[in-house]
Amino acid sequence: MKFIFPISFIIISGLLFFAVVNPMYADVRVLRSDVATYNTALDHSKELEMTRDSLVDTYKNITESDKDRLSHFLPNTVNNIRFILEIEQIANLHSMPIKNIKFDPGRASAQTPASGGTVIASNDPSASKPYGVFPIEFTTEGNYETFALFLKDIEHNLRLVDVKSVSFAVPPPVAGIGVDPNIYTYTLKVETYWLK
Repeated sequence: MKFIFPISFIIISGLLFFAVVNPMYADVRVLRSDVATYNTALDHSKELEMTRDSLVDTYKNITESDKDRLSHFLPNTVNNIRFILEIEQIANLHSMPIKNIKFDPGRASAQTPASGGTVIASNDPSASKPYGVFPIEFTTEGNYETFALFLKDIEHNLRLVDVKSVSFAVPPPVAGIGVDPNIYTYTLKVETYWLK
């Protein structure tokens, strides 16, 4: 009889441990791992805040003229007329007339969704890019040295331009008319970009 109370106490303690304390302890372990995960996330968020603050300070230190140059380098609209005028202005510096300008105005507007939102799914793989591409084709005339200078000026132009192809044609000899055989007709295909 004197052993019944201690044995029952041990049995009740064991049952309480396995029925109540052990599940609560398991919950505490899960909560501790959650706390560790949240502390790690909090540390990363502090690092992100420091990085953000550093980037904001860097952005504030950019001068307005540099911001204007960056927006000219990669504008947020295609502004195809301005681009064509820039090319023409560079060509005029070298006395090379621009002719037969060809571009697809629908392609520039088709790159941006009509709703103004972001394209989620499309058959066109270029629709998911964060930038748009505006191709243009034109012809010009001049001697090779002048054309090389023209290409160099396009290369050093502030606006981002890729020359995709260059072809040239030699003028046909015309009897009785003094045609300069050093003046070639060049056909260029170029692309410029803008942020969507």
